Amino acid sequence: MADQIPAPDAGETFTLAEAQVLVDCAYVAGSGRANEAVSEIFAQLQRVVHQDAAALLAWDPIAGEHVVLGSATYEPVTLTGLGEPYAKTDPYQRMLTTQRPLRISDLPYDYRKTKLYQEVLRPAGFGDGMSTCLFAADGTYAGMLHLSAESPTAFATRHVHMIGALTASLGQLCSLRRLRTALLPSDEGSRASLVDHTGRPRLIDEYEPTTCVEDPDFGTFAERLLGTHSPVLYGVWPVRGSWVSVRIERVQDPLFEHSAALLVIESPWQASYGLSARELDVLNGLAQGASNQRIASERAISVRTVTTHVERILVKLGQESRAGAAAKAAREGLLRLDLVATK
Repeated sequence: MADQIPAPDAGETFTLAEAQVLVDCAYVAGSGRANEAVSEIFAQLQRVVHQDAAALLAWDPIAGEHVVLGSATYEPVTLTGLGEPYAKTDPYQRMLTTQRPLRISDLPYDYRKTKLYQEVLRPAGFGDGMSTCLFAADGTYAGMLHLSAESPTAFATRHVHMIGALTASLGQLCSLRRLRTALLPSDEGSRASLVDHTGRPRLIDEYEPTTCVEDPDFGTFAERLLGTHSPVLYGVWPVRGSWVSVRIERVQDPLFEHSAALLVIESPWQASYGLSARELDVLNGLAQGASNQRIASERAISVRTVTTHVERILVKLGQESRAGAAAKAAREGLLRLDLVATK
């Protein structure tokens, strides 16, 4: 008879084979290779839990919806039903409260008569199911795991305990706040966000999200930049009547390994070369090739004021021409990236 290992918080015991699967799954979950890890975890679990389908969904707190990190066997229509529609059901609320896995047979009513089962799971041929909500190390909600099987009695109590033992590792795996692929700033006041391959901004551990990503124009700009091969871009962005300095670096998406992402680092704007906020604004108009008359008209100021600003800009930048000032501004990240975004 195989040696037995006590399961945590339960009278159940794990066999050595089951315990090894748990260890292997936890190790793979901590590898940081999200897509590969999900596939390996599902394969390992299938050896002992014998599910016929599985899906890991991560919660995107910015978009306010779940993202499928990986799935096995489920059809797209079923995956859709196991996302936001499932999150509106009673079993989901029970799992949020108890923070424990839940089987169909654990419910105090016949789940197979519910609308979601009849419209989503029954047509897919599933008779049993087990799900659990997942949480990051800081206790924030991170996503959910779904397992389904054709047999109506597929999942035993020990399977519940096995999945329960994995929830912490799976919660870290599907936490969209992770970023392990780039060095982040340590400057006080810096913010950071990751714009993934779909153009959606993601949170990064220990950093406040950048404010520039809230601007719809930034989304347009990011989508355009993702289609290029520019490794690094510097510039400024207008935020709430002021400016922020922005550095954008092309990196590998930490959750979708074969896709590119943008690491956006934002810091308070500091007046380079003694330029005032108005002079920076005029410099950007100048760099766009606008005449003093046009710059004045677009900003509702006089041509004389613009002329004075241009003269001061040339002196402060040590340039003799408008073209020289524009070139220096481009080299040193003084240009407004939103003008590129909306052109």
